[in-house]
Amino acid sequence: MADLCLVERRRVFTLPVTVWLMIMQRLNGTGTLAAAVSELLNGNGWDVLEPCKRVREGNISLNTGAFSQARMRIPVEAARRISQHTFDQLQAGMQGNAGLRDRLFLMDGTSIRLAHTAAMRKTYEVAKNQFGESHWPVMRVVVMHHVVTGLAVPPQYGPMYGTEAVGEQELVARAAGPLPVGSVLIGDRNFGVFSVGWAVTRQGHDLVVRLTRSRAGRICGNLKINADERILWEPTREDRKGHPDLPEEAQLHGRLIVIESQTEKEPLYLFTTLEETAATVAALYQERWHIETDLRSLKEQVKLHTISAKTPAMAEAELLLAVATYNIIRAVMREAAIHAGIEPRRLSYSRSQAAFWAFNRAISHGCSPEKFEYYWNLLIRGLGQCKLPNRRHRPSPPREVWHKRHAFPSRKSTSTEKTK
Repeated sequence: MADLCLVERRRVFTLPVTVWLMIMQRLNGTGTLAAAVSELLNGNGWDVLEPCKRVREGNISLNTGAFSQARMRIPVEAARRISQHTFDQLQAGMQGNAGLRDRLFLMDGTSIRLAHTAAMRKTYEVAKNQFGESHWPVMRVVVMHHVVTGLAVPPQYGPMYGTEAVGEQELVARAAGPLPVGSVLIGDRNFGVFSVGWAVTRQGHDLVVRLTRSRAGRICGNLKINADERILWEPTREDRKGHPDLPEEAQLHGRLIVIESQTEKEPLYLFTTLEETAATVAALYQERWHIETDLRSLKEQVKLHTISAKTPAMAEAELLLAVATYNIIRAVMREAAIHAGIEPRRLSYSRSQAAFWAFNRAISHGCSPEKFEYYWNLLIRGLGQCKLPNRRHRPSPPREVWHKRHAFPSRKSTSTEKTK
């Protein structure tokens, strides 16, 4: 952190204290500043407090103003390094036998609603169509999760709308950089494009992606069930137009595998750079559905469906530290799964987070090594019992939404309405 030129005077809310309390916000379920400061007053985080005057006198205020200002002082780069360091340390401690499944990462995109402020709208523009503007700015996010443990690489993000909007394919190229060399990325049809394959393989990774029927037909003539053809995938004119940085010699060597889907009417058209059998590649792609439950955990349990920060920098720091929080829970789940002799994904994330929060409060202040060992063993044993029911593969439900009734009519903004 020395190269970030962070100079802090002695105060209550230093960088370590502020980061710890932001993690507590994500863990306790409420996410409020007042709840985080209350935790500090009750001993949660005293180990990282600096001995300033207020700390020595035991005169820490319950007001949230100082904590709010400290949150805004966190540089985005510092938050990213904390998130990356958390992933690197936890992933390094979980290396297995370096088999194929240990190399698998799932990639997918999602969106996060942001606060409606002038600063936020300047960076993250709102959607527009023939009926006018939407109200909430939206951040596009691409995540990558380890198949076995569920650990998440620090996400890549950008505006979803406006002149500076970025696509999921562009964000994938950035997100693949921090992955361990030789990783295998698995993605759906949205990532089954030449630009993604080129960016991923150039960084030393392998690929298993689903293609649309039309794209599969353009690069290979044999689309019969159980086909397994070696192909040379070259960019089309449209690919080069959308990605002018592609070199002239750009091409992908791989295989096109066609298999019958168990849940859909259309066959699966899979492109891969792996040398494993077609059955193995098809089984790897079936792991892709784990990313859907991971995104649900991030949005519902870590409270990332909406970020209420008022500035872009604060929103980005919130996102990165929230992912670091998520990884802490995943690491504890993996430890509990080892003791229980089961796969980490057999455990419930929501129940694990609730149990870890209780453990954290129990050891928050004045905890002896013996007491810590007792509560840790209690946590690991308890998490091993938080098993999910056996899930069965079933057809995906139709993408329909149940509309909620409201007592008041929908608000429509006018062109004269000021943005606060």
